[in-house]
Amino acid sequence: MKTILCIGNILMQDDGIGIVIGHILRKKGIDCIICETDIAFINEVLNSYDDVIVVDAVDFNLPAGSSIIIPQFEYKPFYNFHHDILFYKYKKITLYGIQVESIGININISKSLRSNLKLYVDEIIKLYNSK
Repeated sequence: MKTILCIGNILMQDDGIGIVIGHILRKKGIDCIICETDIAFINEVLNSYDDVIVVDAVDFNLPAGSSIIIPQFEYKPFYNFHHDILFYKYKKITLYGIQVESIGININISKSLRSNLKLYVDEIIKLYNSK
């Protein structure tokens, strides 16, 4: 089974981009899981699906608003149980990361990310349909 997992914190400016995209995907009829910052729930999702596209804000020192796709992404939770490692080893996790411009206490996404929303959504749908 495959899914899209949208992660973020809408109270922390660009960190909420995954959540914003998740709501847009749902409006387009794309089934996805929206998860804010609940690590236990993220682990549950990753262990429940064979193929997961994780949509999240990243800081890889790229130009603000740019996106990056990392197939076979190695997810490392903040806490680790020995059995989690075994489960993740057999999962296909693809990261669709969006380079943040700004992270701070604010409910608005920066202009450089807002202006690319359609591009992000189209790329994620294309990626999902190619699996």
